[in-house]
Amino acid sequence: MGSIQRVQDDARARWTAACGPWTARVAEHVDQVLSGDALMPEIARYQLASGGKRLRALIPVLLAERLAGEGESALPLGVALELLHNGTLVHDDLQDGDTVRRGLPSVWTAWDPAQAINSGSWLFFRALKLAHEHPKAAVIVPYILDAMIAIVSGQAQEFQLQQPVDASDHIPASLANWHAMADGKTAALFGVAARCGALVANADHDDAASFGRNLGLMFQIQDDLLDLVGNKGRNARATDLCEGKISYPVAWALSEAPAGPDVETIRRVVTTPRAETTDDQVSEGLAALEATGAIAETARAVAEYGRTLSSHPLCDKLPGLVAAVLAPVRHVLP
Repeated sequence: MGSIQRVQDDARARWTAACGPWTARVAEHVDQVLSGDALMPEIARYQLASGGKRLRALIPVLLAERLAGEGESALPLGVALELLHNGTLVHDDLQDGDTVRRGLPSVWTAWDPAQAINSGSWLFFRALKLAHEHPKAAVIVPYILDAMIAIVSGQAQEFQLQQPVDASDHIPASLANWHAMADGKTAALFGVAARCGALVANADHDDAASFGRNLGLMFQIQDDLLDLVGNKGRNARATDLCEGKISYPVAWALSEAPAGPDVETIRRVVTTPRAETTDDQVSEGLAALEATGAIAETARAVAEYGRTLSSHPLCDKLPGLVAAVLAPVRHVLP
């Protein structure tokens, strides 16, 4: 076994050990919430059975447990956030045209687009009902609603970044606009997950939310990098590039790299319709991202987030998490 693989396995092992019995408790609670023979629970069970790290569920539980011994009280909130997250994934796969999710047909492919819309929406409202039943719902639910608003806004911004420059809703592919998009689409849910854990524990929830949002940004940059240097479970490499997404490395290349043929190659690839993008074009785009330094810069950025988060006091309450998030891209980090 190589040293990189050992580092990855050790990171995952530390996080798994930290989660302890809570992973099983989350699974049990999910099963209870999604029980029933109707179509919507069936589709929801299919979506969640595809896997995932359950980070949004475990973060509030671990924080509440390690800050105040209140993990059980935070459990329904963690499950609610996991349902919410999966609802966004169902809609996201449909909007992006992704036919595979973690090696399985995505919901819209296994059923149809209409039922994917319905099941994603069902997961949203089922999550809210679960959160509303919590004793601290009056304080917590408004934060969850704010996060949901931010998620949808971030998703809309992602498509705005991809719009032609002459479109009325186009926004430029800059790092600032990428951060604004990711802060909504990804970081908001991580932020509210950490906030929920702190609220249950009667701890500083603003500081926890800030920690969570930065964790979410690191996660998204890592995810963008993983698409280029690893496997995101979509049976193909560089699917974001093929879809024309303005990922972190693409935004960096288009806004920060010196103008030249490589930048124009990247621009051409991301503006070509997905159905017309060839494997050769994707390979050219990957080579151009490498040549501009965008991949190295993305690796540097995610490593810097990791160092900053590792020095935060709350990181001790989530041992192994930062390393586990970074494990899939550890082989390219400085």
